[in-house]
Amino acid sequence: MASFSSSVLCGVVALVLWMGLGCFINRRLGFGRDLALPLAPVTGWATQSVISLGLSSAAGFSVATVLASAAIMAALAWAVPGWRMVQAGRDAGRAPASQGPAMPPAIYLLAALVALLPAAAVLPKFVDDGVILAGPIFDHSKVALIDEMLRSGVPPANPFFAADGGDGRVSYYYLWHFSAAQLARLTGASGWEADIGLSWFSAFASLMTMCGLALRLSGRRLPALLVPVLSAMGSLRPVLVGIFGEEPLHAVLKHGSGLAGWLFQTSWSPHHVIAAAAVIIIVLLLVEQAQRPSLLGTLILALLLAAGFQSSIWVGGITLALCGVLIGLLLLVRAGMRERRLLLAACLAAAAGAILLSFPLLSSQLQEQGARGSGLPITLHPALVLGILFPPGLRRLLDIPAFWFVLLPIEFPLIFVPGLIGLRRVARDNDRHQQLMIQALAILCLGSLCCSWLLLSTVGDNNDLGWRAVLPGLFILTITAAIAVSHWLAKLRTKRLASPAIALLVAFVAAVPDTIHNISGNLFGHVAPAAGTFAQSPALWVALRKYTTPQTRIANDPAYLQEITPWPINISWALLADRRSCFAGNELAIAFAALPAQQRLQISALFLRVFDGSGSANDVDRLYHEYGCRAAVVTPQDGAWNRDPFAASSLFRLAEAIEGKWRIYVAADGSDVTIPQAQK
Repeated sequence: MASFSSSVLCGVVALVLWMGLGCFINRRLGFGRDLALPLAPVTGWATQSVISLGLSSAAGFSVATVLASAAIMAALAWAVPGWRMVQAGRDAGRAPASQGPAMPPAIYLLAALVALLPAAAVLPKFVDDGVILAGPIFDHSKVALIDEMLRSGVPPANPFFAADGGDGRVSYYYLWHFSAAQLARLTGASGWEADIGLSWFSAFASLMTMCGLALRLSGRRLPALLVPVLSAMGSLRPVLVGIFGEEPLHAVLKHGSGLAGWLFQTSWSPHHVIAAAAVIIIVLLLVEQAQRPSLLGTLILALLLAAGFQSSIWVGGITLALCGVLIGLLLLVRAGMRERRLLLAACLAAAAGAILLSFPLLSSQLQEQGARGSGLPITLHPALVLGILFPPGLRRLLDIPAFWFVLLPIEFPLIFVPGLIGLRRVARDNDRHQQLMIQALAILCLGSLCCSWLLLSTVGDNNDLGWRAVLPGLFILTITAAIAVSHWLAKLRTKRLASPAIALLVAFVAAVPDTIHNISGNLFGHVAPAAGTFAQSPALWVALRKYTTPQTRIANDPAYLQEITPWPINISWALLADRRSCFAGNELAIAFAALPAQQRLQISALFLRVFDGSGSANDVDRLYHEYGCRAAVVTPQDGAWNRDPFAASSLFRLAEAIEGKWRIYVAADGSDVTIPQAQK
C-alpha cells in the first residue's frame, strides 16, 4: 500500500530536480523575476523529462540517465545563446519590458497547500475495517504503466494487454508517467507513491504558472493570491439540484457535461493539467521569439512542444495545434520583415524538433488508430447541453449558444464571466509591450473553449478531447478572473459596494457545496464494503510475485474488487500487482488495447466468464495460447473459487493455496515462472 512519507519524498525530489533547473532556464530565456521562478516547475519538468525519455530509451532507464539528462539540459541552457533583441530601433541586449514584482513566498506556500487537495485523491485512506479509495483513483490505474517502466525500462511494454501475450507496445501519451517513474527510480518508491508525489507537483506547477501570469498582467500580488482560491472552487450544479430537484433540472439541463474545474481535473488527470500549463508557457515563448528570437528559445520551445504532446495528445496536441496556427499568424502579421523570417524559421525548427522527439509516440498512435478500425478519431459535434424537455431538433440547435450562455457559467461560476470581464480589463490597462502577449493568450483562450464546444473524440467511450481541451482557456480565465476580483475587492475596501462584487459573493456561496463535495471526496474517499478485502490484497500480489518473472502475464478477475471504486475497474491489480496482465479489463483496454470495440468486448466476456465460474476447459486453453497467460490467481470473491476451471487444466499447476484467501496457478511447463528460494 502506498506510504505517505514516500509520496512526500517523491514530491520533494520533484521540486529539487525540476524547479532549480527550470529557474535557470527561464532566466537564460530572459523571463523577469516575476515569471522566472513561478514558471520554473513546468519548464524544468518538461525539458528534463523529454531529454531523459530519449536518453533512457537509448542507454537504459537508470538513476544515472535521469541525473545525466538534467545535467545535459543545464549545460545546453548555459551554452546555447539566450535571448537577444533584434535590431529594430531598440538597443540589443536591453532587458525585456514590463517585469512585475517578485512573487511573495506566502503564495508559493498557499499553492503548495492547495495542491495537496488533488494529491489526496490518490492516497489510500486507512480506516478501522480496511482501506478505501477516492473516485479519481479510477484514472490513476495507469500506475501499472509506471511500474512497468520501473521493471522493463522505456519504451515500455504494454502491461494491460498484448494480443500474443508478448511485450506489446504502448501508444498512450505517457511522458507524465515516465516522469513519475523517474521519481520512483531516484527514491526507491513504488509507482503508486510516485504518482501521488507527481500529482502534487503537477498541481503546484500549474497553480504557480497561473499565479506568475496574474502577477505579470496585473503588477499586483493580490490576483496571484486569489488564483489558488478560485481554482479550487466548484460548479453550481449541486445548488441547482437543491433548488429545483434532480429530475426537473435534468429535464432542462443534460446530466453531467464532463467539464470541470481545476480541482476536479487535477485530481483525475494531472498529466492533462500540467500539459495545459506547458501550452501557456509555449505561447509566452512564441511571443518572446517574435520579439527576441534566440537559439535557446527555439530549443526550449521544441522541448515544451514535445512534452505537451507526449503528456496529453488532446491538450498539447490537438488543441495547441489548432490554436497555434492562429497565434502564429498573429505574430507573423505583427512582426517586422526581419523578425518575421526569424520567427518563421524558429517555429519550423521547433516543430520539426518536437515531431522528431515525439515520433515514436506519434507513429504508435497512427498505427493504433488503424488497428482499432473506428474511423476518424475526432468529429465535429457541438457539445450536448440541454435536456429532454426540449424536442431533439430544437435541442441540437439551442445547444450551440447554450454552451456559452448556460453551461460555462454553471460549471465555472467564479471563472467564466469574471474572467471575461478581467480579460477585457487586462487588454485595456496594460501597456503596448504586453499587448501582443495578451492577444496571443486571448486567442488560446477562445480557441481552447471552441475545441471543447465543437469537437468530439471517438477513440474511447468519453469525449476526452472536449473535457481536456477546455483547460488552457480555463487557466487564462482563472488568471483574468483573479485580476477582476481583486479590483472589485478594492472597491469594497473603499466602501464603494459594486454590483459585480455582490454577484461574485452570491456565486461564491453557490459554488461552495460542490467545492466541499470535491474536497471531502478526495480526503475521505468512497466507502465500500470491500475495504477490508482490499486492505489484504497487497499480500496476495506479494505471494504471486514470488512465482512470476517481471515478464509474466497473469490472469485475474477483471471484476476483482470492482466495488472499491465508484466505477468498476481492476484497481487492485493496477495499483498493487507490479506484474503484467493478460487482459486487465474492458475499461483499461479501451485506452491501452488497439482492438476493435467488438473484439475487445468479446475478450472481456471470455475473462469474466472464466472467473465467474462458467468458463469451459476450452476457455482456459484460450487464455494460455491466445493471450499468453502464464499465471492465474483465484480468490474467494470470484465465482471460480467454487467452480475452478484452472484446477482441471493440464496447462496450469497449483503453486500456492491459502484457504479462504487465494489460489495461485502457474504454467505447468514452467515458462515465465520462478521457484521461491524456500522451495528450491
